[in-house]
Amino acid sequence: MNISFLKEKGSKYIVFILVGLLILVMCIPIGTQNAQLVSDSGDAGSSEETLEAQLERVLSAMEGVGEVEVMITTENEEESVFGTQNKGTKVCGVVVVAQGAGNASVNARISEAVKALFSIDVHKISIVKMRSQEEQR
Repeated sequence: MNISFLKEKGSKYIVFILVGLLILVMCIPIGTQNAQLVSDSGDAGSSEETLEAQLERVLSAMEGVGEVEVMITTENEEESVFGTQNKGTKVCGVVVVAQGAGNASVNARISEAVKALFSIDVHKISIVKMRSQEEQR
């Protein structure tokens, strides 16, 4: 039996497998846009309100943040992945009003949390200190 023939035949299969894996990896969509899409269940307003409520719950649970109010701006977006259309809502900006926002380390943690959740740039996140109860009167 000719062993060199088997080695050549085996290396051809390895090359075909590697080329196939390369093509597969190239077809997988990458980028931050996929992370920014939120499934759209009809009304964009209710989607924003749901996101705002969830973000308020998460941020208020963080140490030092205190009471929180959030506003999220979005835009509707369509994305085509592998020939299928995905409709969703893209988060464009976030404003966070928090009691603990006067502290620089709290601001940094809020900013990092929002950035991680919505995959948006830091310059699209605004964090401001909430007015105290005495100031509101």
